[in-house]
Amino acid sequence: MSRITVQEASAVRDATLESLLASTWPWNVDRVKEVILAAARERGEVSANDVRKLLEEHLHDLIGPAFNSLTHQRGPLVNTGRRVPSTSPGTKGHGVSVYRWVEPCTEAAA
Repeated sequence: MSRITVQEASAVRDATLESLLASTWPWNVDRVKEVILAAARERGEVSANDVRKLLEEHLHDLIGPAFNSLTHQRGPLVNTGRRVPSTSPGTKGHGVSVYRWVEPCTEAAA
């Protein structure tokens, strides 16, 4: 049995999440991203626990992939490196990441 590196595992995870996003209705993904960004702007920091309360249950499976997508776009969210226990019963309290709102950079005109 061969072992994979952390980078290889991350690449597989990211590809799986992107595949999930690509296979769902675009407006559902957009809705989840909009709610995440609105919550982050309002609160400064946000996790899946915060967003789950704001979305219909059928959209909950898109929260993780949406966070992943938003942080890989060099967008207005960054992972703080902190984790909090999940409030979703299905996760049995495993940790979820906390993300921080970072004001998007705009290039200043010279």
